[in-house]
Amino acid sequence: MDPRFIPAAFRVGRFFCSDIYAFYQDTYKGVLGKVQVEALDYLHLKGSTSITELSERLNISKQHASKIAAKIEELGYAKKEPDPSDGRACLYRLTKSGKAFIQEHMAMSDRHFAELIGPLPQKEQEKLLSCLMQAAEILDQCSPYGDS
Repeated sequence: MDPRFIPAAFRVGRFFCSDIYAFYQDTYKGVLGKVQVEALDYLHLKGSTSITELSERLNISKQHASKIAAKIEELGYAKKEPDPSDGRACLYRLTKSGKAFIQEHMAMSDRHFAELIGPLPQKEQEKLLSCLMQAAEILDQCSPYGDS
């Protein structure tokens, strides 16, 4: 492995965690907590999820995942339905309202990201966006959850 990889990954991770994802999470302040936002994001990425999968992905207990799912369902952002592959289990899916809610917050983050990279020349902005999309596609292949 190239010894420059970890320092570069750290710089990229710090930028996105501190400047992009933190801003995105802050757009939900007063409405949802950090873990609730992560649960919504996961539903957005996966389409549907069980409490077990959600608890594993967010590294929280099943009881906590169940409370979070119930809260976002109560807010109308997700709905619970029977799992077709297991009659005893339920899956959670985003509602139209939940999808719109996430899209609204993602749009705010997109504008923030555009402001951050705005000083770069147009060609550099395009190159950065292309590299990010390629990296996301490649990382999706090695994530144990099928997403990064």
